[in-house]
Amino acid sequence: MPKEKRAPFAQAIKNFVIRQGPGSLAVRVALSAHARANGFRMRFRPGCISFRRAGREMILGSAQYVQVPNMMEAFDLFFATIYPKSVEGMETLDFSRPGTHRYRKSGAEFCFPSVPEDDVIEAYTCEYMPIPGDVVWDAGAHAGASSFDLSRAVGPSGKVFAFEPDDSNYEYLLKNIAMHGLANVVPVKRALAGRTGPVTFQMDGSMSAGIRDFLLYRDAGDATTVEGISLEDACAEFGCPAFIKMDIEGAEVAVVRGSAEFLARNPIHFAIESYHPVDGELTCVALDRLFPTIGYKVQSSDRFGQMFTWASPPPFAKAEY
Repeated sequence: MPKEKRAPFAQAIKNFVIRQGPGSLAVRVALSAHARANGFRMRFRPGCISFRRAGREMILGSAQYVQVPNMMEAFDLFFATIYPKSVEGMETLDFSRPGTHRYRKSGAEFCFPSVPEDDVIEAYTCEYMPIPGDVVWDAGAHAGASSFDLSRAVGPSGKVFAFEPDDSNYEYLLKNIAMHGLANVVPVKRALAGRTGPVTFQMDGSMSAGIRDFLLYRDAGDATTVEGISLEDACAEFGCPAFIKMDIEGAEVAVVRGSAEFLARNPIHFAIESYHPVDGELTCVALDRLFPTIGYKVQSSDRFGQMFTWASPPPFAKAEY
């Protein structure tokens, strides 16, 4: 088979296996093989999937089976980020059900519906650190751990708009805002999108929830219609932010492209998780092409363990809003 046809063919096979569901023999065989290849031992138990290595174990709910390979890749990162519990002599991170987890760096605890956010606020803020009084957006706020960090950065005189359309994630976002008294965080139950209007959103109460059109595995969760809002229309409603942290599972290119002319006139700093495969390439590649066309300086790097893209407007540019 020609090389250029192998990747789509391989992805088609993966998609077929994924559609069989977490209880299928094909899925279990595929995940077990992937685990062995990466030095893990797997166990399938009623309602959950666990994998362990070197005295550490991570547990996911069965419905999170699509995330297992990514969580194996991020295994050490999560143990370095979140305090585990000791269970039968194993250091254990149990993400199979809703729970409270404490971060090592800040010592702060948050409630999560399933897998917590990875603690990568340093990656988001390495090129632009929000300052007191800034208005910033947390697009793809999940349960609010990054909103917490941004809230502390902008202080009482600043404001954080936390965009999160997933029902479960939004519920926990509200819980964490209340638990930490984040008076300067405004929850927004809408999806930042390429255009304003209804969008089909795949909900699963995890960091992998997103607009279905851009997801790699589009048949692995429940889909519903949510309200999408373009970046330009969101600025008209909430004001133009100084900074946007964006983790929206592949929709980032559509968001920037859909408001490109607006962004050329209204300078905003961006920090974007951009490792998502869309239309045959990672979104960082498309963003690296797109931002310079509107006068922004852009760079992408995996120096924080996965691909991020940072974009900054021309110096001394002033916003219309």
